[in-house]
Amino acid sequence: MRVKILVIGIVKKENKILLRKKPEGSPPYKETWYLFGGELTGETTPEKAIQKELEKQAGIKIKMTKQLGWDTEVKEDLDAERKLFVYLDCLCEYLSGKLKPGEGIEKLEWVEIKNLGKYDHVPPSRKLLKKLGYL
Repeated sequence: MRVKILVIGIVKKENKILLRKKPEGSPPYKETWYLFGGELTGETTPEKAIQKELEKQAGIKIKMTKQLGWDTEVKEDLDAERKLFVYLDCLCEYLSGKLKPGEGIEKLEWVEIKNLGKYDHVPPSRKLLKKLGYL
């Protein structure tokens, strides 16, 4: 089984977390809200991977403030191949920029931590938010 490593960033701005929603019917989880993740390759560091992804997907600059740990999930990837996903979880701080949804993103929202339970999160995001006591 192939392995895919993603750096997952919880982007905070005051008491809010940035969430994204893919267009209706987008796989692998439909009609749900996501945290942000950038694929880690041999050419970059975890911090650079998540910074690049947030600039591309949301139009903002961030900095990684804390590495939280890791998690795993086996699922079908966008290429229809089952893979082991390894998630390197981190906290990030919003620095600057105006939110602008990138390709494949329907909505971006700053959500107050106390309201996160009102959103339907993908399983890995839900698990991480629960681990942090946000859900």
